[in-house]
Amino acid sequence: MIARPDARIDVAEACLWIAAEEHPGLDVAAYLARLDELATRVRRRFELAKAHRSNADSDELALEALHTVLFIDEGFRGAIGDEYQQPRSSFMDDVLDRRRGLPILLSIVYCAVATRAGMDAVGIGLPGHFIAEFRGNGMHVLVDPYNLGRRLTHSECEELVRVTTGRKAPLLSHHVQAQPPRAIIFRVLSNLKNAYMRQRAHAKALDVVERILRLSPSAEQVRDRGLLLRQVPMPRAVNLTAAWLDLSLYARVMPEAPDASRVTEIADGIWKQLGRMN
Repeated sequence: MIARPDARIDVAEACLWIAAEEHPGLDVAAYLARLDELATRVRRRFELAKAHRSNADSDELALEALHTVLFIDEGFRGAIGDEYQQPRSSFMDDVLDRRRGLPILLSIVYCAVATRAGMDAVGIGLPGHFIAEFRGNGMHVLVDPYNLGRRLTHSECEELVRVTTGRKAPLLSHHVQAQPPRAIIFRVLSNLKNAYMRQRAHAKALDVVERILRLSPSAEQVRDRGLLLRQVPMPRAVNLTAAWLDLSLYARVMPEAPDASRVTEIADGIWKQLGRMN
């Protein structure tokens, strides 16, 4: 999926394949068909509204149809409490089954259904919170699928970021621009990695890091792979050697990073441990 050009990447389908790693045998086609069915309902509701309310604004009718199906009929809403921290809130199949999920997953569902219904919606990656933008013929409106599709002004987005991140700062233009597919998938994977780390599910977190490295290689992900390799039960010498290589590489290419000295200490400790084993 990620080898395709951006225009051919279906983010919702990519998220289903991510979920398939955790749920072997997942029927991806069946869940894609569920998105199609939701879109068909949105389109029918929109066409019916246009026929009976011909004087109403077409964009408003489209937005109303989309929100009625997703948030009133289906009841999609944000995961809260402990559920927010669980890996399942990052799995597209679970989100479609339970109608609960993280802001980014609900935004992906929102955009996927809108697109399939012949409408236009894009993902917007605010710092600390993911939303969507509905784009009609005559209006663009920011909406929060995590909160029942609530419409957001620019100042409300700033307040949302402040509440979420604890930092008050003006939103810059790039914060409210449409995110490309790979950036959205990267954020989904990063959330999933963090969820696994909280559970100390190191082997699963390592698998996610490997996927992130395929998608968007970086020194920080190499470092994280090295740290995780120390925690994952494998043939010990092989595991420690791979961890030492990753951590040493990070320390060499990122000497000014705040954690460079600490990573160097860990790598040196692994090297001494390998020497004792040999």
